[in-house]
Amino acid sequence: MQQLPAALQRLSMPELTGRLGQSLRDAERELENAPGPAAPLDATYADTHRFPPPEWALPAFAEAAGGQGMTYTPYRGDHHVREAVAENVSTVLGVPVPGPGGIILTPGTQGALFTALAAILSPGDLVLLPDPDYLSTERMLRYFGAEVRRIPMIWPHEGDGGRGARPTLDLEELERAAALKPRLMVFSHPNNPTGAVYDEATVEAIADAARRHDFQVIADELYCRLVYDGEEFHHLAAREGMAERTVTLLGPSKTESLSGYRLGVAVAPAALVDAMEDVQSCTALRAPSYAQHLLARWIADDQDFLKKRLVEYQALRDTTVRRLNASSVMRVNACYGTAYLFPEVLTGASDQAVALALKEHAGVVVNPGYQFGPAGTGRMRLCFAQDETVWDAALDRVLDVVSAVKPA
Repeated sequence: MQQLPAALQRLSMPELTGRLGQSLRDAERELENAPGPAAPLDATYADTHRFPPPEWALPAFAEAAGGQGMTYTPYRGDHHVREAVAENVSTVLGVPVPGPGGIILTPGTQGALFTALAAILSPGDLVLLPDPDYLSTERMLRYFGAEVRRIPMIWPHEGDGGRGARPTLDLEELERAAALKPRLMVFSHPNNPTGAVYDEATVEAIADAARRHDFQVIADELYCRLVYDGEEFHHLAAREGMAERTVTLLGPSKTESLSGYRLGVAVAPAALVDAMEDVQSCTALRAPSYAQHLLARWIADDQDFLKKRLVEYQALRDTTVRRLNASSVMRVNACYGTAYLFPEVLTGASDQAVALALKEHAGVVVNPGYQFGPAGTGRMRLCFAQDETVWDAALDRVLDVVSAVKPA
């Protein structure tokens, strides 16, 4: 077989072989192909049958597909939809989005991230990334030939609870890394996988570092409206001088359960949107054309829907935290955003062994912690947005299996 291109070799992250015994992608394939039930409970994402999209979603799609929507939109998306998105997103970010020229619609937020990275990076560029952070980000950065410097998060003692018990970014390490003149910083907010919501001082510290050391920032804010306990969310783009150097990634896939419609939104300076459009024009071409029309109603028409969903998700979060902390094998602090918990496994078993055992013996699929960076080792990501009638029994099986896996 012909040798893979260097970019694809980097994408598999073979440098993790010393820690995992195989490359990252080979470890993931092992999980994908591992034995398990035909229909496991997949705790890597929300159950969109229990938590379906808003009632207006399917009729809006059908209307567009029935002749009201363009089959082939401009690469960056339907102009009128982008006008509506710009207006609605402005209410979320707290700063005006400069019309449709500052918006690009993409095939999912993952597509927005890839397109933004392709429009910004050159091989050898230094990029700052929290540890842990979203599982696809570092492999994309490696694909583009970037040098990645992880900024550690400071972890509280698990199981303490309380509003102060949350991971936060190590700001001293951020300053040391920023002095190295990075091209870019990428971070998810709320943090994926921990669900941490950064306080205003942390967001301002990121903004201050970006202004002083002149780098751009991609803020993945996909879960910014899925925030609990009345937590205040601070948008990076709303900080002084940051709108012109920030790409904000948003979308309806998680909060509104519209994952299958493949919709993402990027808000960025107009010149950067032009560059992202150039990338999209030779990759995916455009976000799915009929689905784009759902975005005209997104945010504007889902306020009551969102209130109900937050109550339901928070109840599931609280139940899951109590169950895990009542065990002797796992500990976790409550998240303040997202639908994820990132519990620590106390048994000493390897991430991969635990994940393989859970799939085979508990019928539950999880994300092993190593996928999110070195700081994720010894943890797993659990999506608690599951059907309540099956989740409690699934947690029983998870705890039983975790307790039985031998230490590494």
